[in-house]
Amino acid sequence: MLEFRDVIIEMKPQIDSYFKNSNNWGSEYTFSNLFIWRKNNHTAVAWQDGFLFARYRIKDKYYFLMPVAENGGGDTAKAVESLIEYAVKLGCVPVITGLGKEGSEKLERLMPGRFEFRVKTEWSDYIYNSDDLINLKGAKYQAKRNHINRFENQNGTGSFEELNAGNIPHCLETYERWVNEHPQLDLQAESTAVHEALNNFEQLGLKGGLIRTGNRKVCAFTIGSEINSDIFVIHIEKGLNDCSGVYAVINRDFARHACQNYRYINREEDMGIEGLRKAKRSYYPVMLLEKYVAELKNL
Repeated sequence: MLEFRDVIIEMKPQIDSYFKNSNNWGSEYTFSNLFIWRKNNHTAVAWQDGFLFARYRIKDKYYFLMPVAENGGGDTAKAVESLIEYAVKLGCVPVITGLGKEGSEKLERLMPGRFEFRVKTEWSDYIYNSDDLINLKGAKYQAKRNHINRFENQNGTGSFEELNAGNIPHCLETYERWVNEHPQLDLQAESTAVHEALNNFEQLGLKGGLIRTGNRKVCAFTIGSEINSDIFVIHIEKGLNDCSGVYAVINRDFARHACQNYRYINREEDMGIEGLRKAKRSYYPVMLLEKYVAELKNL
């Protein structure tokens, strides 16, 4: 039977070796995502028969990622059966989450008729061409260029810096100011994840950047990681309300400095928040990476 263990930082090399060979583009398939949300999601992992298994517990309900083979091979059907056996022992219905379209079709081929599939639109990841976000060319990005001009007119040309041990404390201060700007939001879970990312930045192998105004105030920062050699994912991006246009600045400048060697940028999901959905669509994604949930029909 599967034996799950809590995610710890020392697992990063091993988990990376599974994820980076899995051909999954979803934001779930990075060690940094598992780690920074582990306290909120009670994330745990297990290894068996050449497969990596990941488990979440959210509001007393268990969710699992599709088992990932280390080398892309292995008996996936047997791995899913192991997952089902484990879930039954827990007394819960197995629910596999984070499935792309190909993953859901594969699961149906392996176990026809055993799972019920549904799309979780609010969990779909927005995928962009890196060149689009770097260069902001053409009429469709005129509004973004206007935002950048507005920021520069009010604050002077923003100064971009890569995140490092010396300026991470400034990002923590900026995040606390951002939290104070949004008293209506429940930010407990997010705050834990942001602090985990910043406090373990180097160990997680993250990349990040910040923008300073002319008076040296940090008004925005962003953090992300590599999914594979083709795609980079943005995990966190925050900008202060009193720096109008700064989101367009940090988005463009970080793409220029950190994402030139990647074909695509994944900016994660919109969580069903209308304002976030509108903002993500305004950058014209080339793909909306659909996410499916598969629930076993009969135990």
